[in-house]
Amino acid sequence: MNVPYSWLKEFLPDLPAPAKLREVLDALGLAVEEVRTLSAPPAGVVFGRVLKAEEVPGTELKKLEVDVGREVVTLVSAAPNARAGVGLAVARPGAVLPDGTVVGEREIHGVTSEGVALSPAELGVGEYAGGLLELPAEALPPGRELREVWPEEAVFELELTPNRADAFSVLGVARDVAAKLNLELVTPPSDVDESPTPRFISVEVEDPQGCDRYLARYAGDLEIGPSPLEAQRRLLAAGLRPINNVVDATNYTMWELGNPLHAFDLEEVQSGIVVRRAKAGEKIVTLDGEERQLTGEDLVIARRVAGGSEPVAVAGVMGAANSEVTEKTREVVLEAVHFDPVRVRLTARRLGLSTDSSYRFERGVDPNLPPRAAARFLHLLQQWSGCVVGDVVVDVGGDKPRALVPFRPNYANRLLGTEFDPDAQLEALRRLGCLVEGQSEPYTVRPPTWRVDLTIEEDLVEEVGRILGYEHVPTEPLAQIPAADNLGAEEPYLREEAIRRAMRGLGAWEAINYTWQSPAFLSLTRAPEPRLFLKNPLDSSKNALRTALYPGLLETLAANREERHRFFFELGHAFPDAEETRLAAVLGGPLLEATWQPAHGEGYPALKGALEALALRLGSAVEVRPEPHNPLHPGVSGTVFWNGEPCGFIGRLHPQVEAALELGPVYVFELVLPLPAAAREFRDLPKFPPARRDLAVVVPEETPQIAVLDLVRRFGGPYLEEAVLFDVYRGKPLPEGHKSLAYHLVFRHPERTLTDDEVDAEMARVIDAIIEAGYKIRD
Repeated sequence: MNVPYSWLKEFLPDLPAPAKLREVLDALGLAVEEVRTLSAPPAGVVFGRVLKAEEVPGTELKKLEVDVGREVVTLVSAAPNARAGVGLAVARPGAVLPDGTVVGEREIHGVTSEGVALSPAELGVGEYAGGLLELPAEALPPGRELREVWPEEAVFELELTPNRADAFSVLGVARDVAAKLNLELVTPPSDVDESPTPRFISVEVEDPQGCDRYLARYAGDLEIGPSPLEAQRRLLAAGLRPINNVVDATNYTMWELGNPLHAFDLEEVQSGIVVRRAKAGEKIVTLDGEERQLTGEDLVIARRVAGGSEPVAVAGVMGAANSEVTEKTREVVLEAVHFDPVRVRLTARRLGLSTDSSYRFERGVDPNLPPRAAARFLHLLQQWSGCVVGDVVVDVGGDKPRALVPFRPNYANRLLGTEFDPDAQLEALRRLGCLVEGQSEPYTVRPPTWRVDLTIEEDLVEEVGRILGYEHVPTEPLAQIPAADNLGAEEPYLREEAIRRAMRGLGAWEAINYTWQSPAFLSLTRAPEPRLFLKNPLDSSKNALRTALYPGLLETLAANREERHRFFFELGHAFPDAEETRLAAVLGGPLLEATWQPAHGEGYPALKGALEALALRLGSAVEVRPEPHNPLHPGVSGTVFWNGEPCGFIGRLHPQVEAALELGPVYVFELVLPLPAAAREFRDLPKFPPARRDLAVVVPEETPQIAVLDLVRRFGGPYLEEAVLFDVYRGKPLPEGHKSLAYHLVFRHPERTLTDDEVDAEMARVIDAIIEAGYKIRD
């Protein structure tokens, strides 16, 4: 956002010098990227009036006869807008242009050019080089030096944050500076002489959600031509290209007040205007000459035609060539509107068309600004061209009420760490345009409608800090004891960091994948079907919110398929139904990286061991019970129970997925966070010795060890302290298709030593239960 100093000073007569102003803007959060100085036109550049223009035979050049005061000189120009009846910037022989060129007389195709007619770029006052700087024919007396009326200008280039939509205008910046320095704010005039409107149009808004306000006004008896010199000087300093008085008045008002405007040639829209959704496949040729295809999500301004309507503008983005203002235009319809920011942003991004208009609408424009912006435009146009302004105002939608936000000065001081006087805080908000109601806390504040970013109390606290000064915030060490409403706020972060540290300690590499995933890839990896989609993604192949973490980790695994050590994890968000925080890990090789010895620790036991080690480091207990899960191999799939509660799955990736991705055997687990907390119980260290027994059970190969362990725990009695699997054996003399599971059992009485008879009795109950279940005890 470029803000010329002289333009800002029109709003604030007591504005400080540019160097001081830069400090003020930075303190307000309106960061100054650069302060550029635009020099005055060089000496020897004068105002000239074109008396006659004729083509140079056999060329695309024009021979101009230009009045430069004491004489009429001949110039040769190839500019498309070189014509009789306009004013130009003429560099006389001997003038030195900003790029160092020394102007002299020269012969071009047999015609002697006694100087150069300049473009804004050649003059050094703008970037446009596609045509001459075109001024009104009566702007100055011919021969007058331009530098006398075109002074040097300081331009502030501001780097604004998206939430400060109101600051994308000279008025918005002026408001902030006035509030900060307590200066008088002078508003520009917007009075007009109105006349009865000879004819006008009807306006119908079919999509009030996309356009909640549409205001139209009339201007007639127009003479299209260049805008005044001072207006062009400001537009060029702001980075805009002057075009003609109507278009320049819309741009001038937009830059000054912040409300984009559009002018239609009344002849082209006299049948009436309709604001509606575009039809799928509907096409429009915009002002840049490009044909663009629309969708049903786009909003258009259309004119009525037989049998319906046709677009004359892409709402909030750009007008169409079929209704633009031309030299033949004599009457215009001014459009001042308020559009839904989201709709404008989506359309502009999909069309790849970012304009000054869309840039403002998509950030949020004051819904109550259209009447004022329209009046300012008409004032300028009447001053510049003497046009007739109609007295009819078509306003569909009307003003919008202010929001209500509670405010507590004591809370503001606590958040900021300051001791600002409550009355000073309220006064700061009033200077920003807020209405403050109430006699004590909590006050009710009504932010102005141009501050669409002020919606909660913390927003108001920030404004108090900006206006009263962040330099008053003390530099003190953080309090050792946090405020009551912050107690425990860091707990979720600390728990997640503990998990990350533990996983890294187990040798896993952390991955951070995109939240957006391809629906086709989610389906390929047998993840839950996505429910939320992005309408206009940066990458068209990743337009769905992921429903699980492991598909992204499989992509990471595939990208690192040449690595020997392929153990990755991610802690992030997934969106199966509601948003969930999850932990996922994949293992596609050995758990421990090989050196001079063969690698070891592969497959399901290695990943399950890592999961158990994670639980141990977090002070929890974990079990896996065989259950089918869609992403997993039917024979290697289980539900993870963390501290006795189900929280995810673990197993081998489904064979179809492994084959499709060509990854080989892959093992995966995924858990939903926060993990169930373990019940904490503090006990004295055991005073009596344990009794230990080993038990080997022969079971069919397909029997999971947890089934036997459940029997041991159920029938082990009240003194069974621990039961763990320590060996699995297959081979002779066991029958084919069977395996031996060996468990270590620990018994302990809290108040005395158990006798062998007591332990044997408990073991007998366990053995009977195992035999009754159809298993055998191995000798």
